[in-house]
Amino acid sequence: MLLLSLMLLHGCASYTVRVDGFRNPDRPLMISPGTTIHVVEDKEAKNPLLDKEVARKLESMLKLKGYAISQFDSPVYYVLHGYGIGHERTVTRTMPVYQPGGTATVTKTGPKGTSYSTVQLPGSTTYVPYTTSVSDKWLSLKIIDGKDYRDTGGTTDIWIGEASVTGEGMDLRDMINYLIVGIFDHFGENTGKRLTVDIKEDDPRVKALSAR
Repeated sequence: MLLLSLMLLHGCASYTVRVDGFRNPDRPLMISPGTTIHVVEDKEAKNPLLDKEVARKLESMLKLKGYAISQFDSPVYYVLHGYGIGHERTVTRTMPVYQPGGTATVTKTGPKGTSYSTVQLPGSTTYVPYTTSVSDKWLSLKIIDGKDYRDTGGTTDIWIGEASVTGEGMDLRDMINYLIVGIFDHFGENTGKRLTVDIKEDDPRVKALSAR
């Protein structure tokens, strides 16, 4: 029964992405649909092919938001990115397990004799604790001024966005899609606090990124 419950939970997955956005008060961010942006690939990435894949996904989301993807030598802004997996830790959770009710025989005695009938008793739900290992998958984005970066190589942060999701047995390559969707819900915003974004596995934006 416990195994069946686990399978049912995983079959209708919804992931909660935690998102924070910070804007530099000394450098106004002038970003609107049509603004030219270039996503910078990380030349020092341990897996350059994965990094190229992530960069292409970011470009796809920028296009969906109405921004224009530019070559390196001309954008208004550059976007830097980072991602990774945190240390695993052990947590204890509880899982509801439903126990169907049994049956009972009801005996009635009257002028015509004794009769018997069967009734269904109500079921019950118990909560079973279990221990599992979880880890954080995270994504960070930075918007930096294009002219400063081209002229001096400076990376003055104009906006920083952070997104993370916590769970068990999650692959970073798959979770990056949920992280991108979550962080782009508040792209360029000063969120004021950490927000949560619930994203279902059948979200069309996740499916579009999965095809990249």
